[in-house]
Amino acid sequence: MDKLLVRALETKQNNQILYSFFIPAKEILEFADISRIHRDDEGNLHGLQRKEVKKHVNDILEYLNTDDVLFPNSILLAINGDVKFTKTRGTKLSSDKYSMAGTLTIPIEEEGFRPAWIVDGQQRVLALSKCNKPELPIPIIAFVADDLEMQREQFIRVNKTKPLPKGLIDELLPTVHSILPSDLDSRRIPSRITEYLNFDPKSPFYGLIQKVSTDDKKHIPIIAHNSIITILKNSINNTSGCLFPYVGINGSETDYKSILKIIYTYWNGVKKVFHEDWGKPTNQSRLMHGTGIFAIGALMDTIMSNVNPNDRKIESRVNKELSKLKPYCRWSSGEWEEIGLEWKEIQNISTHKKMLTAYLIRQFNKGI
Repeated sequence: MDKLLVRALETKQNNQILYSFFIPAKEILEFADISRIHRDDEGNLHGLQRKEVKKHVNDILEYLNTDDVLFPNSILLAINGDVKFTKTRGTKLSSDKYSMAGTLTIPIEEEGFRPAWIVDGQQRVLALSKCNKPELPIPIIAFVADDLEMQREQFIRVNKTKPLPKGLIDELLPTVHSILPSDLDSRRIPSRITEYLNFDPKSPFYGLIQKVSTDDKKHIPIIAHNSIITILKNSINNTSGCLFPYVGINGSETDYKSILKIIYTYWNGVKKVFHEDWGKPTNQSRLMHGTGIFAIGALMDTIMSNVNPNDRKIESRVNKELSKLKPYCRWSSGEWEEIGLEWKEIQNISTHKKMLTAYLIRQFNKGI
């Protein structure tokens, strides 16, 4: 088996081993894979990276092909136990408290079996592999992580401030169980619920939610992933939300069974009552639009807050409540009374979301 030998420094951060070294641009993809996010036939999530962004790659490539190139940006890799470090013999500098010099032995394997994965720098590596400076030395930082969860955790932490699709981060969050920054942690439970909603055949949202990892020919996703995350976050984090009582606080377990029962019951009711508007592309039905999902999602808290999820008659009661709204709704045709907008004029903006939500709640309260 071919091997790559490189001089490296070994460092520890909180007992986590890190390596830093330089390697020619052309050699990075010889031992490191790009682990693209995708799902298998059973819906299980694999990988972590988004698809190649050609414009971004070309912009980097254009710079790399100029004469005076300085490329100090390190590539972050996760490496497995097949990569071995051998300490250099000799006396260590007394002033160096943190690092140890040595040699990394890196096996060269076929794609899909390589001992390293790119956690940060995918677009840069793709550009480096195509540039006219194959011998350009590129700084690498690598951490040891055999398990995918640690790789995903680092990917999320590194990329959370970058312009990545929110859906990509949200799909990875349910697979990470360590402590995360509060802004990410607040999305973890909604992200996990969204997984159930999109991949459970019993769900009213089955196959309808747009996912970065999915290219399903059977089901054409029409609902923006973030639209579902938003309504779930609002209900979970608001003390008056119908899902709030079931969320674990101070270490207690979140009651996903009850949460899903409430969501399935309510949205199956929406699907049944507004059956002629459900499942259509947003240019044919504003019910599936970001504003429609937001407004009817806000009404979920109003209707379901006083409902016992274990009530045997819950479905008929919810359907009866939703039916009160039907005469006032213009999801696919006509003009919304009081609002003064044609159905197709409803846009995915905050003013329209507030306007439509307030209108639906007013009409619902009239019927009580």
